Amino acid sequence: MKKLLLCLLLVALPGQASDSLIQLIEYIGADYKEAVQQGKVVNAAEFAEMQEFAGLIPAQLPAGHAELQQQAAQLQQMVATHADEAQIQQLTAAMRKAVIAAMPAVSLPQQVPDHARGKALYQQNCAVCHGSSGAGDGPAGSALDPAPTNFQETARYNARSLFGLFNTISLGVADTGMASFAHLDAQSRWDLAFYVGAIAAEDTDVSALAPALITQSAISGLLTATPNDMQLAAGEQGAAQMALFRREPAQFFHAKQLSPLAIAQQQLQLVQQQVQQQQYAQAYNHAVAAYLDGFELIENNLAAVDGALKDQIEQRMLQLRQLIKQQADPVGLEAEINTIQQLLQQAQQALDSTELAGVNVFLLALLILLREGLEALLVVAAIYSVAVKTEQPQLKRSVHYGWIAALALGALTWVLASFVITISGASRELTEGYTALIAAAMLFYMGFWMHSKTSAAQWQQFISRQVSKAMTSGAYFGLALVVFLAVYREVFETILFYQSLWLQGGNAHQFAFAAGIAAALLALLVIGVALFKFALKLPLKTFFGSTALLMIVLAMVMVGKGVMALQEAGIMAVSQLQLPTVSWLGIYPTIQGITAQLLVLALALVLLWRSKQQQ
Repeated sequence: MKKLLLCLLLVALPGQASDSLIQLIEYIGADYKEAVQQGKVVNAAEFAEMQEFAGLIPAQLPAGHAELQQQAAQLQQMVATHADEAQIQQLTAAMRKAVIAAMPAVSLPQQVPDHARGKALYQQNCAVCHGSSGAGDGPAGSALDPAPTNFQETARYNARSLFGLFNTISLGVADTGMASFAHLDAQSRWDLAFYVGAIAAEDTDVSALAPALITQSAISGLLTATPNDMQLAAGEQGAAQMALFRREPAQFFHAKQLSPLAIAQQQLQLVQQQVQQQQYAQAYNHAVAAYLDGFELIENNLAAVDGALKDQIEQRMLQLRQLIKQQADPVGLEAEINTIQQLLQQAQQALDSTELAGVNVFLLALLILLREGLEALLVVAAIYSVAVKTEQPQLKRSVHYGWIAALALGALTWVLASFVITISGASRELTEGYTALIAAAMLFYMGFWMHSKTSAAQWQQFISRQVSKAMTSGAYFGLALVVFLAVYREVFETILFYQSLWLQGGNAHQFAFAAGIAAALLALLVIGVALFKFALKLPLKTFFGSTALLMIVLAMVMVGKGVMALQEAGIMAVSQLQLPTVSWLGIYPTIQGITAQLLVLALALVLLWRSKQQQ
C-alpha cells in the first residue's frame, strides 16, 4: 500500500490549460493500434488522424521543456514510419507524465462522481453511438469512421486516465463523430467519465482491498494515472486499486465534497480562465468562492500546523480579490494566482504530512466552540440577568425561547448542510453578515435602554410601568430575537468549522473531537453561571451601567464582524490598513470595518452625553 500511495503522490497535477494536450497524447496511445498493426497501415483514415494529432502536439507543449519537444518530434517520426504499437504506448505514457508534471493542479470534481447518474447520462447522450453496454455498437455508430470507442476493450481501458476521459467528453475529438459535451456541467461530465471508465473494470477482483479515505494528492493521482501506470507502480494491487476507485469512488473521499483546499485550487483555476478572457466579474466571483467555499473552512486546521502559512495564504487571497476588482494586468494576476496555488499545495503537504493528533483535534474542537460561543453567551447572560433582576418571568421565558430556537435551527442547518444541500461560502457569509448587523442594531438599542435605568427615578418609573403591564408582547419578542440572532449566528459558523475539522481529524479521533466539544460546553456553562451570579450581586445602578456598556461593546464587535463577512462575500469594498487583526473584538484591518465601528462608538458617545445632559 505504501508503494501504491507513493506512486500516486509522484503523479503531479495537470491544469486546465493542459486538457487538450493530455487528450491528444492519450488518444494516440490508445487508438494507434486501430491505424497500424505489425508495421502496416490497416486503416488509412485512422492513420491520417494519428498523423494529424501527432502534428498538433508540439505547438501545445509548455515553453521551456526541451525533452518534451524532442519526444513530440520522436512521436511524429514513429507514427510516420509505422512504429510498433508497444513503442508508441511507451512514448505517449512518458509524454503524458511529463506534461502532467509541468502543469498546475487538475480541476477536480466538487462532489463524489455518481455512477447511477453517469449511467443515465450515458444512455441519454452516448448509447446511440457507443451502444447501451459501451461496446461501440450503437445504431448510429455504424456510419461513423473512425468507429465509436468500445469501452469494454481492456487495452483501451488500460491506456486512458479518468482525466483524459473527462477532457474528451468536455472537448470532443476533432474530425470524428465525437462531439463536445461542454453544455453539460462539470460534475455531469465527471459522472460520465467515471461511468465509462469503469465499464471494463467490472470483473476486476477487488475483494482483497480495504479502501479508506486517502489524501487529496492521492485522489488527484488516481484521476490522472492510467491503469497501466498503476500496474507498473504497484502490480496487481495497483490495478485493483484503480478499478475500485473507478467503480466505487465514494469509498475514497468524503461523500459530500472534496478537501476545502481542493475546492480552493479548483476555483482559482476558474479565476485564471476568466482572467485570460478578461471576464473580471466572473473571475472575482470565483476568487470569493476560492476563499469562502475552500480555504476558510480549513483555516483552523492549518493554523494548528503552520499558522504563518495560514496567514500568508489569507492575505494573498484578499490581495488577489482586490487586484481583480481593479482589473489589473492579466500577467500579474496569473502570477499571483500561481503563487497562491503553490502556497495551497504547501498547505496540503503540511496537512498530509502532519495528521492532526488527538490532542490537536481536542484543542481545536474546544477553542472553536469557546471562541464562537463566548460572544453569544455574553448576550444571553446579560439579558437573562436583567430578567432576574427585574423579576420578569415572561422575559426569562423569552430568553429561553430565543436560545432554544437558535440551537434547534442550528441542528437543522447541520443536517441540511451534511446530507441535503450545499451551503455556499457566499451564502454563509451573507447570513452571518446580515445577522450580525441586525443583532448589533438591537444590542445598541438595548444598551441605551439599560443606561436609561441607571437613575433611581427612572428605575421607579420602569417598575411602575411593568406593574401596569406596559411591557408589550412585541418587546418580549424583540428580546427573544436578539438572543436568537446572537446564538444562531455563532452556531451557524461553528457547524461549518466542525464539519471541516471532522474530515481532517478522521475516524481515529472521534473521541477527542467529542471530548473537545463537551469540554467547551462545560467551560461555557461555568463562565455563564459565574457571570450571572456576579451580575446579580452588583448594585442596581452599577448593574445597569455595566450591562449597558457590555451591550454597546458587543454591538461594536458585531458591526465589525458583520462588515467583514459582507466584504468576504464580495458585496462590500475592501480597503486594507496596515493594522493588526483582533478578531475577538471584531477589529479587522479595513477602512470600512474600522469606520463602521468608529461610527458606532461616536453615536454611543453622543447619545450618552445627551442622556447625561437630560439627567
